[in-house]
Amino acid sequence: MIIETQPIHALKNAPYNPRVTLQPGDERWERLQRSLDEFQLVQPIVWNRQTGHVVSGHQRLAVLKHQGVEQIECVVVDLPLEREKALNVTLNNAEVGSSWDTSRLIDLVSELQDLPEMDATLTGFDDQQLRDLVLSPNETESIAGEEDFDSDPSKMRVILEIPEEEWETVETDLDSLLSLHPEIRLHLLHK
Repeated sequence: MIIETQPIHALKNAPYNPRVTLQPGDERWERLQRSLDEFQLVQPIVWNRQTGHVVSGHQRLAVLKHQGVEQIECVVVDLPLEREKALNVTLNNAEVGSSWDTSRLIDLVSELQDLPEMDATLTGFDDQQLRDLVLSPNETESIAGEEDFDSDPSKMRVILEIPEEEWETVETDLDSLLSLHPEIRLHLLHK
């Protein structure tokens, strides 16, 4: 692996890059900026010497430029444009890496949340996503439409947001769950 320090202005965005461009103020921009502020650039930008294009790291590069960084270390590749494009897709493709082992992720996030000196949102998940992940109730916020349900404090309310095209499959699974637990009531809302 070749690592070189490059002036940030010399790194050109790949015009074909299929990733959505983040902007300051976007929630994901803010999360990425926070991560870079906290941990610095620990995943280098990949830059192609032949084309001058960034192959991977467009969003990190945009945040760093916005912060006024003038030079950064890059992993340097030397590829013709066609191979550069294939590498771009590979490095940005969630299908290439592994998916979460959900039980391990939940255990790890729970462990981080239990540390008093640790802000678990540094993982990139916001507070609601963390609560959803570890199935921790949100006791401080009301839920739209909540007034339509019983206000029995001894009951837990769980909201599932299901894409319409997935409903038939999920409905079968919910029917099975409800048959095992007759004390559970299902309220179906459709927007």
